Amino acid sequence: MKEGTLSATPLTQIRVSAPGKLMLLGEHAVVHHRPCLVTAMDARLYLKLELTEPGDDTFTVYAPDVGVDGSQGRISTAFQDEHALAPGTRFIESTLAVFREHYELTHGLIIRTRSDFSSGLGLGSSSATVAAMLFGLSQLFGLSLEPDELFHLGIEAVRRVQHLGSGFDLATAIYGGTLFYDNARPRQIHPIKIPSLPLVVAYSGVKADTPTYVRRVNERLEHWSDAINGIFDIMAHMVKDARCALEDGDWPALGELMDIQQGLVHALGVDTKETARLVFAAREAGAYGAKLSGAGGGDCVIALAPEDKRAEIEAALIAAGGEIVHTAPHAPGVRVEPEGDAP
Repeated sequence: MKEGTLSATPLTQIRVSAPGKLMLLGEHAVVHHRPCLVTAMDARLYLKLELTEPGDDTFTVYAPDVGVDGSQGRISTAFQDEHALAPGTRFIESTLAVFREHYELTHGLIIRTRSDFSSGLGLGSSSATVAAMLFGLSQLFGLSLEPDELFHLGIEAVRRVQHLGSGFDLATAIYGGTLFYDNARPRQIHPIKIPSLPLVVAYSGVKADTPTYVRRVNERLEHWSDAINGIFDIMAHMVKDARCALEDGDWPALGELMDIQQGLVHALGVDTKETARLVFAAREAGAYGAKLSGAGGGDCVIALAPEDKRAEIEAALIAAGGEIVHTAPHAPGVRVEPEGDAP
């Protein structure tokens, strides 16, 4: 049964975008129903949707950043039995499948994507794709879906591919800004007003294998339940303290909490020599605090930088083998892009 009626005169095309994300505090604990702090980055995933003829059941995907050039499938069978045309189309297809189950799609689609950031950086390109697809489809067909409605559709699409997921990255792509995200029941998503957020971001040079590190933490949780749950509970308390520090712009306090979080993720077994080297380099160069961001095993390190130390911190990170990612936090969530903009 369809839940909504589509516009009788849909747009013919639309361009939208969604931001990437960086975890500030709470990684892994958020998977186990604790809160986290996350910020949207102004590195964005751009998506263009074009309608084809009425009654057309085909969709065609052009996503050069992930090696997809004109892959075509049928909307009515998209992601059937968890099968996708190619690895680079999985989240697009799962989103189409979920949307089609709730709203009747009356036209075929041409889908084009382009990203400001590599999918290898760990900035949440999959969730940004899902958010952009859902928002773009809703705008294209004249639906007024609130952010929480987009989120509930999106989490279903993400879990069809990953079979798990806390949803914090999807929430960030939809809502934007900086969020307090509580993965308890009921889930809570609270935007935080902040004066600024002086982050330096560096890529470790290693693409993280997130599922492997999630499994590693789950294995430790199974073997050492009290200890690992204790770590998660400490992280939850720290997230609440860090929320206050964020709202007050108390960067020394937030930096201390980031340093403590780094120690805790090391205890979970997800730190690496590459990320640890960058963390210590940033601290020694004068950062308020530094930590890995995300599941671990590589990807990005974030450092909270006094303005007069930013250049020194960036130089230290480069010298330690990092690549500076030039992107700013607290970016807007999913949005329509002006005609003629990317992709």
